[in-house]
Amino acid sequence: MCLSAPRAHADDAAGLPDHFLRIPVFFITDRNLQPTKSGDVDFGGFRKYTGECKHDPFMGSAYCVVENVDGKRLTDHLRDLGWSKAEGKDKLGSFKATPITGENFDEIQKQFYGKVHEAALLTNDKNLFLFAHGYKNPFHGALSTAAKLAYNAERPLILYSWPSADKLRSYTTDENNVEWSQEHFNDVLNRLEKLCTEDPSVKVRLFAHSMGTRLLVRATPLLREKPYVIEASLICPDVDDGLVKHYARRYLSVKGTVMIRLYMSRRDKALALSQLLHGGYTRLGEQADAIGGWVTKTLSGQSNVSEADETKAQEAEFAQRLSATQKRMQTIDFTALDTGTIGHTVPAKLICNMSFTGTPGAGLELVTEKSGQRSKISNMFTDLAKLKTKDTVVPEGACLRVTKADSSRNNRVAKALSPAAAAH
Repeated sequence: MCLSAPRAHADDAAGLPDHFLRIPVFFITDRNLQPTKSGDVDFGGFRKYTGECKHDPFMGSAYCVVENVDGKRLTDHLRDLGWSKAEGKDKLGSFKATPITGENFDEIQKQFYGKVHEAALLTNDKNLFLFAHGYKNPFHGALSTAAKLAYNAERPLILYSWPSADKLRSYTTDENNVEWSQEHFNDVLNRLEKLCTEDPSVKVRLFAHSMGTRLLVRATPLLREKPYVIEASLICPDVDDGLVKHYARRYLSVKGTVMIRLYMSRRDKALALSQLLHGGYTRLGEQADAIGGWVTKTLSGQSNVSEADETKAQEAEFAQRLSATQKRMQTIDFTALDTGTIGHTVPAKLICNMSFTGTPGAGLELVTEKSGQRSKISNMFTDLAKLKTKDTVVPEGACLRVTKADSSRNNRVAKALSPAAAAH
């Protein structure tokens, strides 16, 4: 959809918000540099190095054109963050990437993280986002998703883009490449920890979608009890459910403070297909269990007390920390918002609302539902693979299901609370 210059000027003259905006995104990618006819920078679906890796991914800044669905006005604050109105030649999804250049990689990193730090300091809470995309995502597609998150968050965001092949038949290639990219992702986390250690006021929120959640799960050893990370959200995670439990058993600590959210949808057919490809073993994004419940069960055996006279005090302290651990974990079922034929979307507005307010946003509400409400197709594949567990105990706790707010009920409540009603 093209934007016309006259329409943009008309909006400016009328003092109306722009229909489309250029949203800034920082990026780090270990993809190959992709030649384009226009000469603009783009990145392909191959690794930057096919031989010996030098561990120097591209770093820079980009913008992507998104629809201004909330009618946001370009305030001075948003302009300071790098937001700008779309130009007449722009189309929805148009982008421009500008890698940082320097004499060596150390210089490039210094420039990059310096700019990230400056952007974080422009916000009241000094939060910044790190987002890793999933399978079958070209660079521009991942950038578009990242820009939508940044639009809703109004915070600086770093897109970590690993070399996804962007082909339906290249699922195993993507699995291979996301594993190859792990060390580069870990380097990013180490640099962000260094930044936040030097300036403790800066905090990081981690987000990953689909196959990209494997990067986050495998980085768990680096994130144990790290105060600079205040949130880790797994969106439709395409990672083995049992593997995550292994990582939780070894690395998740009751002393941790990070808020952990799992976003899942029962309309997610992509994860059901992944389950089929992986022999019927459930993907984490299908489990529909209260994540705090099974994590609490996993951690319950970790209380090691040696002195008899200290047993009661230490066990009480451990039980208190275990309870706190369960409270900082949420499974959020966004089936009502998942769209498309196969679902598996990134509900950017919901995610940002939950991050900053703990609520789903206007017109939505959270209702509790029992654990274990998996999709029928997921249960069918489990049965076909003869992997039905004998353990029928559902983890304690409840999931949070997003629903459309009951407008009629809200109207009744508002009417009952109105001055006119009170007069009667």
